[in-house]
Amino acid sequence: MEALLIIDMINEFVNGKFGSDRAKSIVGNIKKLIEIFNEKNLPVIYAKDSHIDGDPELKVWGNHAMKGSFSSEIIDDLKPDTNAIVVEKRTYDAFFETNLNEILKSKNVDKVFFSGVSTDICVLHTVAHAFFLGYETYIVKECTESIKESNKDFGLKYMNNIYGTKIISIKEIGEIL
Repeated sequence: MEALLIIDMINEFVNGKFGSDRAKSIVGNIKKLIEIFNEKNLPVIYAKDSHIDGDPELKVWGNHAMKGSFSSEIIDDLKPDTNAIVVEKRTYDAFFETNLNEILKSKNVDKVFFSGVSTDICVLHTVAHAFFLGYETYIVKECTESIKESNKDFGLKYMNNIYGTKIISIKEIGEIL
């Protein structure tokens, strides 16, 4: 079974301190992706930064997306519906010290489709962990972004070359699901 994972489409990374026009540009495409998964009654899961004091990432980036803050909330345009699942993460990797693997296993998921930000950071680290756990990984290229195009290109090539991640277009979803 397939599942959609939407990574860090939160106020901090779309409209906040680390926001960008590039992140804003994928919102409409992610909406379409959610509709496709909902129509097929497939799981839609959001992973969002929800930091607490002492998280290692804060040493690199400073305080951001702190647990319970407005900056860690999913943007209004992509608010989860009642069937969606939200996983709070404290590192780049949405599997690390979360129940994401258990959620996917309980739903018999073996293929995970990734979207969100940043392609070269949180998406990449989560794809790596998914690969190590044995999931088949897909990136919907119009549904993920980085601060710079070169970072996105690096992330996509790296995941394809190192983890065998399939880089697909949103138009190809119907052929796969």
